[in-house]
Amino acid sequence: MIFWLSFYAFFFIVSVYIGYCKGNLIAGILLGYVLGPIGFILMCMSKDRKHIECPSCHAYIHKNSYFCPECRSKVMGTAV
Repeated sequence: MIFWLSFYAFFFIVSVYIGYCKGNLIAGILLGYVLGPIGFILMCMSKDRKHIECPSCHAYIHKNSYFCPECRSKVMGTAV
């Protein structure tokens, strides 16, 4: 019994952490709580909402950035 509760709690905590890192905290909490290991897999496959790709150098940057830290090109206004 302890093994299954710890197994379920582990995947809940990991899916919440992944949801926080990707900007989907509520989805991470709900999927981790309801689905456990399946929620973890779904959170790993979900889209990252905190970062976008720079149009010129294809580096991942924060979505509210005005300039890319890698190539120094202006990215605000081109991001959707």
